[in-house]
Amino acid sequence: MNTFTWKSIWRIRHTDEMRSILEVVLNSYQNLFVSGPKGITIVRTGFKNLQEVTEHVWKMRKKEEASVEKNEREEIRRWITAQEAAMKQDLSQLVEIPSVAAEENDIPGAPFGTQCRRVLEKMREIGMREAFRCEDVDGYCLCLTAGAGMHEIGIWNHLDVVPEGDGWEYPPYECTEKNGYLIGRGVQDNKGPAIAVLYAMKYCCEHGWLRNIRVRQILGCQEESGMKDVEYYLSRYPAPEYSFVADCGFPVCCGEKGHYHVTLRTVERLGGFKDFSGGTVPNSVPSHAKVVLDDGVHLEADGIGGHAAFPDGTVNAFHVLCQKLEAEKVMQELPEKTQVAIRFLSEISEDGYGEALGIACADEISGKLTCNAGVAYLKDGNLTRLLDIRYPVTLTADAFLKKLTDRAGAAGFEVIHTADSAPYYMEKTHPFVRILMNAWRETTQKEGEPFVMGGGTYARKIPRAVAFGPGQERDLSVIGLKEGHGNCHCADEAESVENIKRAVEIYIAAIRKIDEAFERR
Repeated sequence: MNTFTWKSIWRIRHTDEMRSILEVVLNSYQNLFVSGPKGITIVRTGFKNLQEVTEHVWKMRKKEEASVEKNEREEIRRWITAQEAAMKQDLSQLVEIPSVAAEENDIPGAPFGTQCRRVLEKMREIGMREAFRCEDVDGYCLCLTAGAGMHEIGIWNHLDVVPEGDGWEYPPYECTEKNGYLIGRGVQDNKGPAIAVLYAMKYCCEHGWLRNIRVRQILGCQEESGMKDVEYYLSRYPAPEYSFVADCGFPVCCGEKGHYHVTLRTVERLGGFKDFSGGTVPNSVPSHAKVVLDDGVHLEADGIGGHAAFPDGTVNAFHVLCQKLEAEKVMQELPEKTQVAIRFLSEISEDGYGEALGIACADEISGKLTCNAGVAYLKDGNLTRLLDIRYPVTLTADAFLKKLTDRAGAAGFEVIHTADSAPYYMEKTHPFVRILMNAWRETTQKEGEPFVMGGGTYARKIPRAVAFGPGQERDLSVIGLKEGHGNCHCADEAESVENIKRAVEIYIAAIRKIDEAFERR
């Protein structure tokens, strides 16, 4: 074959594909060419040169491949639809367990309480039914493993949930179905995604796709309140070669902001209050707050709750409550130091980006710092407030701690506790990120780019890990929920059945592509 022929074939770029196209040209199109003293001569009319031939064959191959891929996707979707009832039943059994983590170390095998132990046992039953290898990690985690390849890939989920809070229209620990949506604590964060991953593993096993990897689904029970579960796991087992955490939005979250938790407490006791409280956990915007004054006056306020990392669209109930105190002309009757403290709490509750504390900042990779003034309570006359701060990946907590301390001090508060979880970031061009992005793009036929977020997942604790779905667009209007309801960490947490099914499809594609990538090594 002459030099021109090789140059034409080299346009294919990939070695395996070049070899394949060469075989097609020589075997299927041999009638197009005759050999001569000067190499190969094209004899069929319609093609001017060998370059046109190779381009034609290439187009035909791509068309054939697209047809095969379309048929495969349709077959996968039919399989998922056939599993829909079983998936909903499995998810319902998990949602019915109120698995809010509570450290009860005196209970053997249940470091995060009996309900978390129950939910792990239920997931173990489901995994054993599917013939996965099941391993209990001392009640901290559960591992379900499929495949026997040399390379271990971790897929992480958590089965603990945030407390239900107030204002639910539907039972929080029942899986209610309405207009194609499932409603209940954990359907979105993170029991629904755990079921989606399990069924993706099931499909890959049934179809013999796990030739080079073994997939290890690792399910913890303290993601919402400390992540000691994943720390315990990694202290006893090596981290998988690569991992993704199914607890985010699609497509790929390749980085997370730093998390800085601060506890503020008044230096002196506040006069005028018997009670001042609200909020459930630091990483949720409070949707309800109340105050009881010494003279018996009782005021309550409702806001719009949400996740601490995404303040847009939320309304902190403490800010609403403080406005009520002003409107009722109660504030001016309180001691001066109490007024200063309460107005400070109002300011930091209204602002979700640290402006009131003088710590607002941003970077190009991860965007703005967020600051949620969450839980507040009165104890022995001292008012305590918990702050949840998510700071950009290029910064450290030292960059803003002094400003925060000074501003709080001027309002009569001191910092009594801090906890820092450093940010993480994997380059958007990393091969593992590209594999996951390709799986998402090919399945959804959408464009998109990897992103960095303020939310926190296990990925920040795990080497060589990113977060990968399954959060997707939803239309909550079809179930008529109140404003502020339906999202994770909110009342009436909801997820569409179609989104769960689509997540299964995407995870199937991702697992297959990861297996193929190791085959090409």
